[in-house]
Amino acid sequence: MSILRQAEGGVPISELCLEHGMSRASFYKWRSKFGGMDASLIAEMTDMTEQNRRLKTMYAEMSMQNELLKEALGISLRPSQRREMAMRVVAVHGVSIALACRTFQISETCYRYSPTLSDENEEIADWLERLTTNKRNWGFRLCFMYLRNVQGYGWNHKRVYPTGRQVIAYNHRQADLPRTGAEPADKTQETAEAG
Repeated sequence: MSILRQAEGGVPISELCLEHGMSRASFYKWRSKFGGMDASLIAEMTDMTEQNRRLKTMYAEMSMQNELLKEALGISLRPSQRREMAMRVVAVHGVSIALACRTFQISETCYRYSPTLSDENEEIADWLERLTTNKRNWGFRLCFMYLRNVQGYGWNHKRVYPTGRQVIAYNHRQADLPRTGAEPADKTQETAEAG
């Protein structure tokens, strides 16, 4: 600041540069930056520069954390897990549902979803198990058509198939297994009679 005042007082620039050990380019740079300012403005400007530097570093750290969170959420967590995390954040921290959903990248519909199909799954499984036990040669289509047309259930095939595939496959495997119990005793008697 004193160098600029000396230059304004009439001291030649070349002498000031030699005296303070600086180049003419540095002097002109300072003059373009600080020319016409008093000490309070320069102090305020340096404070703002320092505050700006701190905010930039904070922003860089927060954006890095945000990117890491997005990467971790996008790779390793299913939507149901992200939904649970969002619900926990809303309950514990009192964050709005919209903010929690944006943070964990789920829709508000997914957040509010409540599964009501477990009871229906059990009912479907019970029906299919009874049908395939009584009618061993029935596959999925016959079981589905019976439930739909005879029993009057409004389930479509996409609703019944996941449960039906498991139940029917299990019952058919059980039907293919050899029966244990009286058969081995009969075979030993047959071999004894034959021998």
